[in-house]
Amino acid sequence: MAAYPPTLEALTLLDSIAKLSDGLKNGEQGAREGLLGACSKLISELSHPTETMLMLLWAQPSHHTILRMAVEIRLFQAMSGIGAEGQRTADIAAKCAHQADPILVGRMLRHLAAMDTVRETGPDTFAPTALSNAFAEPAYQDSILYIFEDFQPVHQATPSFFHKHGFKSPDSGVDGPFQHTFNCKGDHYFEYFPKHNPEMGRRFASMMEAWSKGRPRWFQEEYYPVRQRLIDGADKGSEAFLVDVGGGTGHDIEGLLQAFGAEIPGKLVLQERPEIIEIAQVSPEVQTMAHDFLTEQPVKGARAYYFHSIIQDWTDPVNTQILKSIVPAMKKGYSKILVNDFVVPNQGAHWAQTCMDWELMESLGARHRTVAEHTALYEGAGLKVVGIWRHPQSVDSLIELELT
Repeated sequence: MAAYPPTLEALTLLDSIAKLSDGLKNGEQGAREGLLGACSKLISELSHPTETMLMLLWAQPSHHTILRMAVEIRLFQAMSGIGAEGQRTADIAAKCAHQADPILVGRMLRHLAAMDTVRETGPDTFAPTALSNAFAEPAYQDSILYIFEDFQPVHQATPSFFHKHGFKSPDSGVDGPFQHTFNCKGDHYFEYFPKHNPEMGRRFASMMEAWSKGRPRWFQEEYYPVRQRLIDGADKGSEAFLVDVGGGTGHDIEGLLQAFGAEIPGKLVLQERPEIIEIAQVSPEVQTMAHDFLTEQPVKGARAYYFHSIIQDWTDPVNTQILKSIVPAMKKGYSKILVNDFVVPNQGAHWAQTCMDWELMESLGARHRTVAEHTALYEGAGLKVVGIWRHPQSVDSLIELELT
């Protein structure tokens, strides 16, 4: 492609990257995240529009298809034990499922290498990366399957939904692009799983486990001070310490248990839909309980009721019902609600916030909220915001609520 002169913005980004690079070498907090953002912007500034188009519309869709096929033939498992020197395609193909053709495997590996998913170490020779090794894990495999098999059809059907319903943001959890795609108007996204496609629900839950990997956890000292805000002042005679409401397979409550162990002065309770409770992965110390969070909270007087990515999944009227089902169980001046969710800035939202906001709209008719929108929602349910905490390397936040 012909020369494409750098913009002033690109030259400014180069200076920024140099400073952030020094910060990374010196262990400065936030330098890694700053570099990721700056390098991404630099690529955008240096790329010709045609190059960007080819990456988005040609390279990435091919990449997604190859990832799906890699799951099918167990390519990433076949590569997981290969050393840094790499291995020939024919040898890798021999370890794949379905007697995969070495020529086909080679074509897959070349594009995976071009997209930096695997490493090309020589002619027809490839080695794994941290990413490809992660893709060999069950939760990452399920994530690929869920997005490619179960949710990509929703992306593809979204334009026809808006043509049919008018170009206004959906405000219903039972009549949106997801229901339009699967012809299930009236069924909420989470109702659809057990009624029509339990495997889709299992993959979704597994993907949420992968989503939590590598991210700062809400109970880390740099994120939210659990000892000062929850453990200190907790009633040692109280039966329940924390209830993880809608807590998936238990990665948050299990992480809290592993982090604080005997310091936790009461019971930990995981609540979820029955089919998710059946596959929960928690220690015996955690009590599991099937519960619909739209109904009255059965665990009374807990120190904290924790919601991770729950508020973002529902419209304001439903969220008000969810919160009001907790309020009668709370002890005034003692119990807290902890909302681990995205708080969208008024300017400069991160791509993880913007893409998930779009997918929330498609799947749930829901959205992310600003500080003002969060505050108004909670005040309407008889709650007040005590504080908002955020880890320096996190794009989500922890909102602490108490009864007004």
